[in-house]
Amino acid sequence: MIIKKLYSFLIISIVLLNNYTYSQNPNKHWKKYKHIEQSGFSKEKLASAKTYYDSLKSSAFLVIQNGKIVANWGDINRRFIIHSTRKGILNSLYGIYSENGTIDLNTTIGELGITDKDSLSELEKSAKIIHLLKARSGIYHKAAAEPSWVDDYRPKRSSVQPDSLWFYNNWDFNVLGTIFEQLTNTSIYEALHNDVAIPLQMQDYRIMDGEYFYEKEYSNHPAYHLKMSARDLARYGQLFLQQGLWNDNQIFSKKWVTNSTYPTSKHGGGDKIGRWYGWLWGVSEYYSDYKMFFASGTGGQIVAIFPNDNLIIVNLCNTYQKDKITSKETIKLFDLILEAKIDKSINNPELITIKTRPRTPEKLYQQKLDNAKYVGDYIIDGKKVSIIELNSHLIIKDYYMKLKLLPISQNRFFVEDIEKYLNIELDNNGFAKKLYYD
Repeated sequence: MIIKKLYSFLIISIVLLNNYTYSQNPNKHWKKYKHIEQSGFSKEKLASAKTYYDSLKSSAFLVIQNGKIVANWGDINRRFIIHSTRKGILNSLYGIYSENGTIDLNTTIGELGITDKDSLSELEKSAKIIHLLKARSGIYHKAAAEPSWVDDYRPKRSSVQPDSLWFYNNWDFNVLGTIFEQLTNTSIYEALHNDVAIPLQMQDYRIMDGEYFYEKEYSNHPAYHLKMSARDLARYGQLFLQQGLWNDNQIFSKKWVTNSTYPTSKHGGGDKIGRWYGWLWGVSEYYSDYKMFFASGTGGQIVAIFPNDNLIIVNLCNTYQKDKITSKETIKLFDLILEAKIDKSINNPELITIKTRPRTPEKLYQQKLDNAKYVGDYIIDGKKVSIIELNSHLIIKDYYMKLKLLPISQNRFFVEDIEKYLNIELDNNGFAKKLYYD
């Protein structure tokens, strides 16, 4: 009887330990270690990493240990375009909707009626959704938002069987967006808001922070661009670190995380930090000892998960003004962070609440504007933009994103996210005629 009770106690203890390990998500607000040493990091070595960070063109950086902030550098509550990091985020939506039966990953492109300019061959139509998730569809059709170098490496159309060759293929990624919306009857941005951002208590993400990008001369399927803050992207990383569990809610299964982050394709391409690929997630060869996997994008945008150390690192750069950090710089910065981890974190550390500065001006124009006098198409800095009205707000929109305009006066506005001031010249009747930034 004593042995039986001891066995039951051990089983319960293991279950509780597992729940503790994977239930460390932040609450409404991130908490930070009051004393760095309690996180297991060396204060001096972390200071050396900060000195190197300050030499880089990064705008927001987070180190998260056990669901708590070790270091927060830059504007962690500012929304930046996350570029191809969006692909790793789409993964979770496929996890949710495949596991609830809405999406069958073994459905073929042909069965879905998916086509494109110049149509698709029968071989291409035989590719399955799962092949697109792995970037192994074998469909080498030109796509929207592709970097110029892709043309030099793209294989010939209908040259390989589906699932036989890995290729970083924007056609696969973009069409996954089309398929998701077709099968769920909802937009990617609404699903991300309702099924991920709300449960995770993201603080900055809004549905309007997504924007479809078409290049219809190449393809009928748009890229789905997205803005997100570093602190919200860290929550997304924490969700995967916790294997789909958040506040005792299994948003998607542990099996989905395992499959998504397994190095299905050891392709040897990409930069040093990566070179392996799962299901829309990069898997690191360089940091394989940590079982690190990541989602990354142009400019050095990255959320990296180190499961063996219960660690997350997030970096975002201000690509609005073309800031970036290179892969080599990212690796050096990550190495310095990992070297600063010299011990295990303690239980029940002293914590403080992170404070961030407001991202909008305090004094805004209080009188009601006639929004109709601002709506229209314009040229600014040689680029075509539009001012539209959305939910009673004025929005400046280009091919890449939507940005809310906050009035300082009738002809001067603060532009959210890019955080510039927009001046608008008005004609004699009060209608906008010319735009320019400070």
